[in-house]
Parts: sequence; C-alpha cells; structure tokens
Amino acid sequence: MAGQRRVLHVTAWIAAFSGLLITPARAAAAPEWTSTPVPALQGLVVPTEVAAAGPHAVWTSGVEDATSSGTAFMLAWDGRGWRRQELPAPESTTIMDIAASGPRSAWAIGSKQTEEGGYRPVALHWDGTAWREVGYPDGVSPTIPLPSPSWQLEIASAAPDAPAWSIGYDEAAGESVALRFERGRWVRQNLPVKMDKALTVAVRSSRDVWIACICELPGEGPTQVMLHWDGVRWNTVRLPSSDDTQVLEIVPVSSSSVWAYRAGAGTNYPAVPDLLHWDGTDWSSTPIPVDTRAVHFPNLADDGRGGALVAANTVDGDTNYLHYGDGEWTTESGPGRPGVGAWIYDIARVPGTRTIWSVGLVSPLSGPALVERRR
Repeated sequence: MAGQRRVLHVTAWIAAFSGLLITPARAAAAPEWTSTPVPALQGLVVPTEVAAAGPHAVWTSGVEDATSSGTAFMLAWDGRGWRRQELPAPESTTIMDIAASGPRSAWAIGSKQTEEGGYRPVALHWDGTAWREVGYPDGVSPTIPLPSPSWQLEIASAAPDAPAWSIGYDEAAGESVALRFERGRWVRQNLPVKMDKALTVAVRSSRDVWIACICELPGEGPTQVMLHWDGVRWNTVRLPSSDDTQVLEIVPVSSSSVWAYRAGAGTNYPAVPDLLHWDGTDWSSTPIPVDTRAVHFPNLADDGRGGALVAANTVDGDTNYLHYGDGEWTTESGPGRPGVGAWIYDIARVPGTRTIWSVGLVSPLSGPALVERRR
C-alpha cells in the first residue's frame, strides 16, 4: 500500500541518517540563507521536491503524516507566503517529481494506488485554478529501471515559455522513453537511439533540452551519454569516461554553460561524486567534497552568476550547502540551526534571479520541515 511504502521509506531514511557526514571545505560568509514558515501540516512533514518558475511561482511537495498513513501535499509560494493547494486523492498518491513553467502551469508526476491494491502512473497539471489529472501514455511508468541510481528521481523538467518534458520506462519494450506535454497530455517522443535507461531530464528552453541516459549507440552498444535537443534535432554529447558513476541531475544555463551532478549508483554508490561543466565544446570535472560513506541526493543548482550550488546532508552541522565558483569550493550554513544537521532533498533556483530554494528535513527526523531560501 502507498501508506505502508511511505512508512518504509521514512524508516530507511532514519536508519541511514546516522551515517551522514560532510567533508569540510573553506567557509564562506555570504550570501544569506533564511527559513520560511509553511502552513500547518499533519505529523512528520517531509518536503521532497521543489520547483521554481519565477519569484511568485514556486512549488514544494512531499508527504505529511509520513510515519503513519502518509498523505501527499502541495504548497505554492506566491511571493508573500506558502499556501496549500488541494491535490486529487492525496491519500493514495505518491509524488515523485514536480516541474513548473509559470504561475498557471506546473506539473507533478508520480503513482497512485488502485482499488485492486496495485499502482498506476498519475500525472497532474496546475492550470492556475486547480490541480487536475492529465493523460499519460499506456504502458509507461514514471520511473527509472532498477537498480535506481537514487531515491530522489529528477524525471520532470520545465522552464518559462517552454514545453515540459519527462522521462519514463516502457517495461514491455525494455526501454526508457522521453515524454513532452502537448495539448493537455504527456506524449511519447521519437529519439534517434534506444535508451536502455534514462537517468534525468532538464529543460532550459524549447530549443535546449538535455537527457542523461545509457543509450544503445550504433557499433558501440550501451554507452553513457547525453542527448541534446536543439529545437531541430537530437544530438549525442559524449561524457568524460566513468565506469562507476552516472549523471543524476543536469542544469543547463546557456549554450556555453551546462552543469551536471554525477555520482555512484547501486554497488558503485561509494564512488566519489563529481561536478561536471560543459563549456559548449568540452566537459571539465571536479570532485564534490562530501564523505562517500554518506547518503547524498543529486541536488544541484546554478547560482545565477557563473557558479554552482550543491546540497549535502549533515548530522551535527549546518553547513549543508557547497558552492563552487572560481575554481574552488566553499561552504554555506543553513539559518538559525548551529550544530544541527539536516537532510536536503531538493534545491532549485528561481529563473531570472539569484534566489535558490531548498527543502528537506531537520535532524533528528522528528523536527520541523526545512524550507530555506538563499538570496
């Protein structure tokens, strides 16, 4: 059951949390992180996703009453505060990822428990007045085939004035698929190569879409690459060689700047994660200074001024944010919680600004939800 699955997920979080560590980097004084209050929710509240389309269009979703039955929730930021938005059948819905392109257009992808006790895909769309279920292709699941590279799946993406994209898996065909939101429903798209496993998708504009995948390349077989849509055709972009890591999140900034978070998966989980950067011609790589024994989600955002921000989990410290700029890493602290660790599930920069939102849970997993903002 969905509720039981959520309880098991929270139990796993608690079991793993005691091992979370972060390797220190040089401390930085600015910018400032602040905490924002959220409406009253039930029981243990775990915000797991955040998506931003503008200063007055930010959403966060997750699970309330997480240690009991578990119920999906959705909150929206209107520039002044967080407001709750009703979801269709939240008690039987699990939200896996969200995306947004403006105040009147946001998406949620997940699964829903059926009356027979099974699960089916669920796709929701915010039209400015309500969240409504929309069409999703038959035979496709909104997931990544096992072994999953992370508990946190980055499988939906959107940007202002651009179509929303998502990835899923067609189990009968044994391949991952790319989906685009068209005329009120998700529609399967043609690709030049077969994707054995799509890992993540990112949208910057209608002419700038990236998918990280393990694809069947002619004459080579399964190869980890990126597929890039330029508005006319798909292009294959090669990655630096790596046998034990996978790209789990992509942040396209411009035609000459793309960031990517690459980390180990499955039996290769302890591999050192690294931050990749594409300059329009080639990739560069730098190790991310986190302890490889820890559980870290692929949380990545650009800072709006040429650098990148990565979120990391901590046990007894508030330096949950790692900033990369001018060739070096610096640490940033969460607000008002010295010596208190936190689990960061997702981060997102507000387009057109330098504001970054972060959501997660304050240690020891029984405390308040964490919703922080960097300005």
